[in-house]
Amino acid sequence: MSVPHRAIRREPVVFGHALELVLADAEALGSRASEALAGLGLSLNEPLRAAYPGALWAGAIHILSEALYPHLSTPKAEFALGRRFMERALQSRLGAAMMAHAKVIGPQRTLQRLTHNLRAFNNFLGASARELPGQAGWELVMRPLPEFFLAPGVYGEPPQFTRGMLTTAFHTAGLSRVRMDVVHHEASLGMSIFHLAF
Repeated sequence: MSVPHRAIRREPVVFGHALELVLADAEALGSRASEALAGLGLSLNEPLRAAYPGALWAGAIHILSEALYPHLSTPKAEFALGRRFMERALQSRLGAAMMAHAKVIGPQRTLQRLTHNLRAFNNFLGASARELPGQAGWELVMRPLPEFFLAPGVYGEPPQFTRGMLTTAFHTAGLSRVRMDVVHHEASLGMSIFHLAF
C-alpha cells in the first residue's frame, strides 16, 4: 500500500548568524529593547539557534535600529543599522569571499546574483534587477520568493536597512559614487523597489 505523497512546504527562516551580525554589541541595549526582542522569540540570554521564523527579521531590525540610534529618525536609524550589519558581515570569512567575487564580476552582475547572496542570511527573500532604459541606471526589486507570498507574517526587510546594507557593500567594493534610492515600498507585500546609479 502506497502512502500519498504530500508536498513538503519550506518554512521561511532567518539564519542565526544573520541575527548574530545584527545583534553585535547587544550588551549596549537597554532592558526595554531586550524585552521587545524576547517578545519576538529572541532571548539575549540564550545561545542563538541555527534558524528563526522569518517574520522575526523585520521586527528585530525595527527594535534594534530604534534602540541603537534613538537620536535618528526611523529611516536614518534603519539605514545606519544596515550599514553596521554589512560592515560586520564583510569581516566574516563568507562576507570577505562574497566581496572578492563582487569585485571580480562588477556591480551589475552582483545585483543579478543578489538572490543567491541573500541565501547566506535567510531563505525567503528574493531579488530581481534590470537595467533602466537610456542608461539611467538599474532597478532592483526585493520581495519574498513566490513560494512565501502567502506565508503568514513574512515580510521583507525595511527598505532603508537594505539600502544601508547594499550601499556599504558597493562602497567597500570600490564604487564610491553609487546612488541608491527607494522608489516604492509595499509593506503588506514585503516588497521594495530601488533605483541605483553607479
